[in-house]
Amino acid sequence: MFQKSRKNIKKKKRYDKKMFIFPLIVWIIGFIICFITFKRSSPEKILSLPSFSGYIMLGLGTGLFFHALIREKYRLKLKIGFPLKILFPAYPIVEDYDQLTSDMSSFKESYSEFMNNIDSSKSNSKIQNYATQLLWHCIYLQKKRMEKLDVQIKLESSRLSYSKKSAPVRSALYFDGKYNVNDVYEEIYSVRTFRHENHDIKRVYNKEVAHYTFLSARNVGKEKVVCPNCGSISSRSNLIDGCDFCGTKFTIEDLDNRVASFGFRRDFQVSEGKRKAIKKLIYPWVYFMGAISFAYMGFLMPFFIVFKDFNVPLKLVIPLLFCLVIMGLIITSFTAFCGFFLTNVLMIFIVPTVIFFNICFKSLNAAMNYKLVYRSRKEQDQENKMAYKVREIDPLFSIQSFFGGVQNKLYAIHFADKKNQVNASSDLDLSKYLLKKYENVVDIETLSLSMTSYRIKEGVQIATVIASLLLREYRNNKIKNRVEYVKMQLEKSEHCKTQAVCGPSILKCEKCGGNLSLLEGKTCKFCGNELDMREHDWIITKYSSIQKQKKHK
Repeated sequence: MFQKSRKNIKKKKRYDKKMFIFPLIVWIIGFIICFITFKRSSPEKILSLPSFSGYIMLGLGTGLFFHALIREKYRLKLKIGFPLKILFPAYPIVEDYDQLTSDMSSFKESYSEFMNNIDSSKSNSKIQNYATQLLWHCIYLQKKRMEKLDVQIKLESSRLSYSKKSAPVRSALYFDGKYNVNDVYEEIYSVRTFRHENHDIKRVYNKEVAHYTFLSARNVGKEKVVCPNCGSISSRSNLIDGCDFCGTKFTIEDLDNRVASFGFRRDFQVSEGKRKAIKKLIYPWVYFMGAISFAYMGFLMPFFIVFKDFNVPLKLVIPLLFCLVIMGLIITSFTAFCGFFLTNVLMIFIVPTVIFFNICFKSLNAAMNYKLVYRSRKEQDQENKMAYKVREIDPLFSIQSFFGGVQNKLYAIHFADKKNQVNASSDLDLSKYLLKKYENVVDIETLSLSMTSYRIKEGVQIATVIASLLLREYRNNKIKNRVEYVKMQLEKSEHCKTQAVCGPSILKCEKCGGNLSLLEGKTCKFCGNELDMREHDWIITKYSSIQKQKKHK
């Protein structure tokens, strides 16, 4: 199991002041509008359309300020208290409560430290203690790409409970024939900050779930485990020295609990929980905007009346300001009540609008589920149907574990900078056109993955996968987004059942008996013999992609 570092010193939590610049600009614009329109008109015309639009802008600026404050509180793992929880969904922050949640937190901390550290090296990164060799290899390739372009990524996150109907962490533990696999979904609020030369250049928010796949060797008795390569039962010491049956050598880390895949997702359960929470706040926001606009009107009116001509002696400014503040607060209580009352009257007309908004919100949510949610209900049903079909051949098949392996292959292809790296999991020479095509990619987000077909032909399993990826590229000191649609055909031996490949340290070359690592490619460096990857994992036999520019936050 993971062990959290005791050397971590709690840093002082600081709000990012840049997040409040835009709300402040909106507020200042509203104030200027109020001042100018009041100065050009008589006080009794304070409810004129130009003047009242300024007070609405002041209220909007205040609302945006509170929204920025909420985002910062979630980023810094601070609880949402009164009065913010009246206007915003106050999702509870969930601390680590068992070994699994502690493992996930440790992994994210080490991941952020590695990706945000300019001087990280492959040999001493703590993330190696938490990730399988193949996932670590993908992360290292991404880090090398970022170092080449002088880009860093800082990950900050908090575990939230979006829905009362489900736990913030959902897991499914099963044995796939060679590995114990734990498929985990964690409800999360995360912020990834992209930096270049000590300047923030982009922020990416993920507000639904993080997906993990944990792998570990299966214990079948005291110091007895199942060999992840051939499935035979052996002692841990034998597997480290070399399995008695297949000769594969493992490090001790290969046999312990490790993260095999990691990524951020959208999830229909979380989307539904958030939709219901937002729906409950429609009326409080209507009353808030009505009351706050009239409150600003009452508070600022005495100041505008007294200072509209600036004919006030300097020695009277401070005492006069004190009196105006007291008077403004008294008038504010009255005007805010008037605003609340008028809003209550206007609700007769607003209620139909709210009903219409709710209908539109449901339609928008359905569209979002169809296009963006990684596992919508419809897609999940389709996944289950395809999984059942595969299980007729492989009873231990897990489609989520399969997708985790596909995701790692896609990441390795996009971040590789050498021919053997990009072709390690392929039967094609992808280096001819993909190395140049992906040279500026610094981050990938999986929008969707689906298996569209599966069959067996002449002892080989053949699957077709379609993936929708959001690529983030560094160009001209900016992070630019584009969407790529990838269609792949993957093949694997009918006799290779497991979907999870932890990445054994050493395999034996069947021709010369030399040591061969899957991370270094499929070709033996001693005799040039190519390892038949189909006997160990899915291998890419067809690969096509279509890319288009897209603004995607």
